Amino acid sequence: MPLVVTRITTPEEFEIAKALRFQVFIQEQGFDPTKDVDEHDAAETTRHFIGKDTDLDEYVAVARVLPTPEERQVRIGRVAVLPKCRGKGHGLTLMLAVEDAMAHEADAFVLSVIYERKGFYQKCGYERLDDETYLEKGVPHCMMIKKRVSQA
Repeated sequence: MPLVVTRITTPEEFEIAKALRFQVFIQEQGFDPTKDVDEHDAAETTRHFIGKDTDLDEYVAVARVLPTPEERQVRIGRVAVLPKCRGKGHGLTLMLAVEDAMAHEADAFVLSVIYERKGFYQKCGYERLDDETYLEKGVPHCMMIKKRVSQA
C-alpha cells in the first residue's frame, strides 16, 4: 500500500487528476461540477501532484498547490484520496510529499479545509489560523496553517 507522489508533468496525468477530483468532490461530496476546474488549474505557477498506490498500480490521490512567493506561503487545495484508499496513510503521505516538494518556496502552508475534516489536517501538523468558520460553496470551512520548521 505504499503511495508514490509525483508532480504532474503531462496532460494525460492532469486528466487523471481531474477524474480523481470529479469522483471525490462531485460524485461523493456533491460539489458543483462547474466549480472544480478553475482559472488556477491552468496558471503557470500552479503545481499539481498525483499519488499512485503501488500495490494497486493505480492513481488514488491528488493535490493542487498555489504558491504565493511574495508571502512565502503555499496554498494547498483540491486534496483528495479515493474512498477505497482512505485509512491507509495515503493522505498523510500526500501532504508530506507536497510540503517537501514545495519547502524551498514557503515558510508556511495554508489550506481552506472542510470544517468536519480539520482533524485529519491537525494530525498532519496544521493548526487553525483563527476561530472563524465560513461557508465555501455552501459548506462550512476553516483556514489552517502549518509553519515550516527551518533547517538551520
